[in-house]
Amino acid sequence: MELTRFTDLALRALMRIAAQPERVTTAHLAAQVAAPPAFMAKVVTRLSGMELVDARRGRTGGLTLAPGVLERSVGSIVRELETGPVIDCLHPEPCPLLTGGCVLRAALGRAQEAFYASLDPIRLRDLVPEAAVRPAPRRRHSPLPYPAPAAPRTAPAGGRALRADPTGNHTTAVLAGQEERCPRHCRACGPSSGLS
Repeated sequence: MELTRFTDLALRALMRIAAQPERVTTAHLAAQVAAPPAFMAKVVTRLSGMELVDARRGRTGGLTLAPGVLERSVGSIVRELETGPVIDCLHPEPCPLLTGGCVLRAALGRAQEAFYASLDPIRLRDLVPEAAVRPAPRRRHSPLPYPAPAAPRTAPAGGRALRADPTGNHTTAVLAGQEERCPRHCRACGPSSGLS
């Protein structure tokens, strides 16, 4: 199996965009993969139409991957890009064996699907070096704008009360009058700690 030049450039473009720390232009992509700028523009337009790439115009514009694209299967992307059969039995002249139910065409169709299926377990993330993948933006927080109370509040009977520790970075649960430290993260630092 051989991918079309269009699919080859589309995969290379997705990998390059994933590895860039900032938005990248179509012209820059074309230079990186040694492709004609006009052809790369067609590739980018198709990737944008497939909702794989977020393209913005203007001075601060450029290309980034759409959310979740790094988790997309390479097989599914290639299937969508490769629209034609393995062989064209109609050009330049129709094959005379088409009317008799050509076995070769069916066999090549199965081989093509097996090729795509071998790419299904591979995610786009797997094609980009780990160090090059941009981390997802994290929510930033600031310390609480007020000082933490010196003593914990008393929890209502059977309930929980929360207070910040003196650094303002973690939350302490007060359950039935006893302090219980957040085991992982607190509300202010990220994932839920199960204290709410």
